[in-house]
Amino acid sequence: MKKNAILITGASSGIGAGTAKALAEQGFRVFAGVRNPQKAISSDALINPIPVKLDVTDTLDITRAVEQVSTILQEEKLGLAGIVNCATTEYQGPVEILPIKFMRHEMEVNYFGTVMVTKAFLPLLRESVGRIVNITSINGFCVFNSIGSSCAAKYAVEAFSDALRLELKPWGIHVSIIEPGGVATPLWKKSLRAFEELPNHVTQDQIRLYYPSWKKSLQIAIKDEAEHYKKTMPVEIVVRDIIHALTAPKPKTRYLVGRFAKTVAFFKWLLPDRYFDHFAMAEFKEQPD
Repeated sequence: MKKNAILITGASSGIGAGTAKALAEQGFRVFAGVRNPQKAISSDALINPIPVKLDVTDTLDITRAVEQVSTILQEEKLGLAGIVNCATTEYQGPVEILPIKFMRHEMEVNYFGTVMVTKAFLPLLRESVGRIVNITSINGFCVFNSIGSSCAAKYAVEAFSDALRLELKPWGIHVSIIEPGGVATPLWKKSLRAFEELPNHVTQDQIRLYYPSWKKSLQIAIKDEAEHYKKTMPVEIVVRDIIHALTAPKPKTRYLVGRFAKTVAFFKWLLPDRYFDHFAMAEFKEQPD
């Protein structure tokens, strides 16, 4: 595959930044989509990519990003070999009490952001027979308590990706889904901080429905997050599969990344729903035993 250009959303940290760095080191022209280009320019996480102001929820940002990328591709006589949709956000809390604005924001970033960016760049991808790589997670095929809203957004990305794979086949545009387990990224801390602020957005009666003792539940959640983070895999493991999806002659449609993701997928396939529910509810603890 000729080392052409790749666009990456959510490239300021985590999987997006790791992918931008790895692709740039391999000789690709990388467009790093970030909400704050000045932050990207000064960051050591990115090596040589072109920062592109790209808030995936902002249609004007997306339009301008297409114009910027198109201009540079023409000047450098390159094609858009792929886009990698990494931008994501996550809120924690039972769906009954999680504020609708948080749930809407998850859908706007994780799902509609992926949809809008992909639709906007499809003409460029069609010209160069490029590829699409969408990052979901194990939450894209199973649900855990207290992150059901996030799982719903990931499920939506999975369905969108499947539709793209069918509809873009006449043009030879491959669509791959990356489904990692826990990855060592700043998202864990951001999600936990949002959870700590949950009582500021709902009533005390709502909190008591699910958390009779908020203080104890928060302590358990903090401890649980720390234990899970110890088991996360490095970003580089996910990046390896992203690069395979972009460059392999025969990319996979789905990449289960990491032992935990493969274990969860096996249990999901093996167990009846009610038995899998016990496994899922044991993974994230917010109540004293």
